[in-house]
Amino acid sequence: MRLSGITTDIFIVSFWLAIWQVGRIVEYTDHASVWFPAAGFTFSCFLVIGIRASLPIMIAAILTTLWNGHHYELALSDRELIWGGVLFGFAHMLPYYVGASLLSFLARKQDITTPQLIVSFLLIGCISSLLTTKLVLVSLVFSGQMAMSEMSIAFLPFWIGDMAGVVVLAPLLAGMLTKFYINSKIDLLPFSQFNSPSLASFFKKVSINLLLIFFIMLLAKLTGSRDSAFAIFFLAITHMWIACTESPKLNVISLAISSVFIVLLVHFFSLMDHVKVYQFALNVIAANALFGIAIPQLQADNQLLKDRVFIDTLTQAYTREYLTQRAELEIAQSHESGSPLFFVIFDLDKFKLINDELGHIDGDHALKRLSATTKAILRKTDIFARYGGDEFVLLLPDITEDKALKLVDKIRTAINAITVARMKLSSSFGITKLAPEDTLESLIKRADTALYVSKKEGGNSVTLG
Repeated sequence: MRLSGITTDIFIVSFWLAIWQVGRIVEYTDHASVWFPAAGFTFSCFLVIGIRASLPIMIAAILTTLWNGHHYELALSDRELIWGGVLFGFAHMLPYYVGASLLSFLARKQDITTPQLIVSFLLIGCISSLLTTKLVLVSLVFSGQMAMSEMSIAFLPFWIGDMAGVVVLAPLLAGMLTKFYINSKIDLLPFSQFNSPSLASFFKKVSINLLLIFFIMLLAKLTGSRDSAFAIFFLAITHMWIACTESPKLNVISLAISSVFIVLLVHFFSLMDHVKVYQFALNVIAANALFGIAIPQLQADNQLLKDRVFIDTLTQAYTREYLTQRAELEIAQSHESGSPLFFVIFDLDKFKLINDELGHIDGDHALKRLSATTKAILRKTDIFARYGGDEFVLLLPDITEDKALKLVDKIRTAINAITVARMKLSSSFGITKLAPEDTLESLIKRADTALYVSKKEGGNSVTLG
C-alpha cells in the first residue's frame, strides 16, 4: 500500500498519537520519559514527506496537549489548552524540520559517504532535540502547563528522551515511510547496499541480544545497585556485531527491538531510579550501531577500489599493477623454497589486422573471449594478467616444465578454436623458467625474447626460452 493525500495525514496523526502513548508507558516524571518516540517519528516525517507533514503533526500535538491537560488536571480551559497545543506543535516541529531538511540536503549530495551521513545525522539529531527541548519547555511555561521552577529539573531528561527517540527510531521510521510514501524526498537505497547472510542468522543474534538485556536488567533489579545498571552498555558489543554482519535495514530493526525491550523492562522491573543510565545507554548504543552500518559499506568501497586497481575492466584479468606486486612475491617464495616458477608472455597473432578489418568492438570481443578461455583452463594457483594491449602474462608456480608446456599448449589450442566475426584467432607464446639469479625484469626480458621467436616462426606456437 502506498500513502498519499488524506491517507497520509490520517496515518501521521494516528501513528504519532500511538507512539506518543508508547512513550507515556515509561514516563517517570511530568513531561519526561525514558524516551520520546514521537520525536523520532516527527523527524522522519519531515525527512521523507517534508513540510506537508506539519499539519497532521500539529493536529496530533493539539490532541495530546488536550489529553495532558485533563490527565494532569491543569487549571486551564480547553481553549487555553488548544493554544498551548499550537505553541507546543510549533516548538516541537521547527527544530526537527530544519534538521531533517539539512540532512535531506546532505543525503542528496553526490559525494556524501555513508560515514559522513551517519555523523551528520547524529549531530543533527543531538542539536535538533536540544533546541526542541528548550523551545517546548518555554512553550509549556508560557502556556501555563509547567512552572518556571520545573524547567531546570526537566531539561536534561526531556532532552535525552527526545534524542533517544530520534537517534534510535528515526532511521527505522524513515525507511518505513520511504517504502510506503509515494513522493519521498529522500532515497535511502545508496546507503543500504549490503545484503544480509540470512534471516535465521539475524534472529539468532537478536535473540542473544534480548537474553543479554533481560539478564543485565534482572541483575539491576535484584541487586538494586546503580553500578549494575551500567552493565547495559555491554550491548554496544553485540549491536556492533549485528551492525557489521547484517544489512542496514536489519541493523536499525534490531536497534529498535532492543530499545523497546529496554524501555519495557525499565517499567516492568521498576528501574526508574536508574532511568538516566538507560537513557544515555539507548543513545550511546544507537550511535555505536549506526556507525557499524558504515563498516560493510566501507568494505565494499575498498573492494571496489581494489578491483579498479587490480582487475582489468575489459578482460577481467589482473592488471599490470597487480602482476608486478604478485610476481615479486612469487619470485621470492620460489627462491626461498626452491619450487619451480614459470613465466609466460603471449598475445594474439595479427591483432592489429583484427582491429583494422573488423573494428575495435570485435577486437575487444576477441580479447574478452581469449581471457575467458584462458581463465577456464588455468589452475587456481596460477596468475593471469593483461600486460598491455593484446599482450597477456601467466605466472605458473610449483609446476614441472613438462606440465607447464602442456598447460600453455592447451591454452593455445583453445584460443585456436575461437572465432570472432568469422575470423579464427591464434596466439604466440614465450615461456621461461625462473633461475636462481632471476628478477622480474630478467624474466620478462627472456620470455619476451622467446615470444619474438614464436612470432618470427609464423606465430601460433610456443617457445621455451
